Amino acid sequence: MNKKILITDRFAQDSFLFLQQQGDFDLVRADHPHHLPLEHLVTANALIIRSRTQITEELLKKARQLQLIITCTSGFDHIDLSATEKWGVTVMYTPTANIESAAQLTWGLVLSCANNLHQAHKMVKAGEWKRDLITGIELHGRTYGIIGLGRIGSRVAELAQAFGMNLAAYDPYASDENFERFNIPRLSYEEVLKSADILSFHVPKTLETEHMLNRSHFEYLHRGMILINTSRGSAINENDLGEALSKGWLRAVGLDVFEKEPLPRTSNLLNYPNVVLSPHIGANTEEAFFKASQIAANKLFTFFTDGSTSDTLPPKAAWYGAAPFKRE
Repeated sequence: MNKKILITDRFAQDSFLFLQQQGDFDLVRADHPHHLPLEHLVTANALIIRSRTQITEELLKKARQLQLIITCTSGFDHIDLSATEKWGVTVMYTPTANIESAAQLTWGLVLSCANNLHQAHKMVKAGEWKRDLITGIELHGRTYGIIGLGRIGSRVAELAQAFGMNLAAYDPYASDENFERFNIPRLSYEEVLKSADILSFHVPKTLETEHMLNRSHFEYLHRGMILINTSRGSAINENDLGEALSKGWLRAVGLDVFEKEPLPRTSNLLNYPNVVLSPHIGANTEEAFFKASQIAANKLFTFFTDGSTSDTLPPKAAWYGAAPFKRE
């Protein structure tokens, strides 16, 4: 009997055809990622989802035939993992699919902030040509601070070295080999904050990383720092960030993620000309979309062929479930 696969969100057509050609799957596409049709949910053996589909215990109670969930994302805070464990559903994700895309967006924000490209663009569109008002900085020789030297943080570090930058990094869970790879010492969180000219966050959403940058840190940041966050909005306290911007402590800020998404129209972040904002598009490239879809298709095929799994959730990593972050 064919396995019924409910695909709840965008999925590459080539990957869809790959599964279709196997002959062992009954593939069904949901019309909307937020509202899954009950007639398909109750008979589904697997779900292929993205972050817009929330996996709750209420949903799992309805999907009694469900054996597998694969999310085509590197994050997984849209899934109640305690509930999936309780109901015996295997969960996998695609953490390697968006490495290049997220690192590329990080650097897009860095370059926009360093050269005031966002303000220059607005000026030209407004018919103005006041070149003296647009002044950037050179990155060569400056220090790039990385919080989270994992898959994406490491790729960002490689690109920083290509610009001739010095590196500083904080990650209590990264291996010594990863630090040695970039020839950088292990530093405390505070040491990185104090030394970085550019600072970017590449951390998962955990209790430990929630508001790990807040008022207690802004006062001793390197003045004129460029701050970038393409990981999780919860890593930065946005109210405290607004205060630091008001005091002129930061040269520029680039954000792709926010504490609440979509970003409310009442957010004070919209009021600062030196803040560059994008709508959580770190994985939105053609290549990342296809890679995530195909990796998910391969995982699904092998799971139902021989029971094998990879990149299962909850992750078997020391950082998962860590205690709230404390200053060192």
